[in-house]
Amino acid sequence: MPGASGFTPSLSPRFAAYVRDYLMDRGVNPAPVFDACGIDFNSKEEYDTALPVEAVANLFEGAAAITQNPTMGLSMGQNFHYESSSLLIVAMLAAPTVGEGLRFLNVYDRHIDSGIKTAFYPRTSPTEFTADLLHEGGATLVQLNDYLMAFLVQTLATATRKQVPLLEVTFQHAEPSDEAVLRSFFNCQLTFGADSNSIRFHPRYLEEPFLTSNKLLFKILSNAMETYFSLGEHKNEFVSTVCRQIMLEDSLQNADSDTIAGRLSISPRTLRRRLADEGYTFQEAKSLARERRAKYLLANSSASLTEIAYELGYSELSAFSRAFRAWVGETPQAYRENVRSLIQ
Repeated sequence: MPGASGFTPSLSPRFAAYVRDYLMDRGVNPAPVFDACGIDFNSKEEYDTALPVEAVANLFEGAAAITQNPTMGLSMGQNFHYESSSLLIVAMLAAPTVGEGLRFLNVYDRHIDSGIKTAFYPRTSPTEFTADLLHEGGATLVQLNDYLMAFLVQTLATATRKQVPLLEVTFQHAEPSDEAVLRSFFNCQLTFGADSNSIRFHPRYLEEPFLTSNKLLFKILSNAMETYFSLGEHKNEFVSTVCRQIMLEDSLQNADSDTIAGRLSISPRTLRRRLADEGYTFQEAKSLARERRAKYLLANSSASLTEIAYELGYSELSAFSRAFRAWVGETPQAYRENVRSLIQ
């Protein structure tokens, strides 16, 4: 739930694309459903503005209503269009095993979907993976909860080509009237009104190989995520945290030290002191955040150089190009071409 800092939990615009695909597969025009929820039908790129959790929840409920499917979330998770996957899911599917895939999802999803709090307990028995929605309390989350759990299970089954040996699946919402449909899909104990949305299974399942594994792709995408979300230096953990928070803001240009301190629930003075302890000013941290977002977008999106410059807060492409050359030693276009040549 949002705190005093005004933080609004959000989800990737890819969620809009998933609902769009579901509706269009059933011959339903998505536009009225999207309009009713205040979501742009064309907002689907990973670099578009993130969507508030409540707006996405309303979109899911609207899609369930217009298709008259009370288990729409389950259906959508079962029939997910993997060709529409986010970069995070592409990377997860390229992992070598169930354990590595879930670890990757747990590490990076929180940076892409600030409205989902994940946790992974690989050393417990049973092993547990949780995915809880952060929200203001005004939206119905049944369809979205069901989708998260069904999508997770279906993705693991797709990657291993085997039924997931579930022991229990838990849901935060109350037991629905069509509980039997959920039970048929998950084929295990279901618990409703739980503290978390979770799947639980025997630890041995973590060793199951992903038949979708691609070691080179996993390495490239893991490095891309690490570049975007971390400085990769344990000695600079706080500046990494600050950079990540800056990159989660809708506008890097308007992200100031007071705003970021509020997001991190500390005072601006403490923010500046802790950055100074690691040898950084706030403006240097902001520059690092810009550099990492620029590298990520150049390597992993189809956005034009002008669009990326605007996204980073530059009014002119020439100013962005000068800054990028100072960071990296080459032009943005040259960097994009060199990085993409590695994966062709």
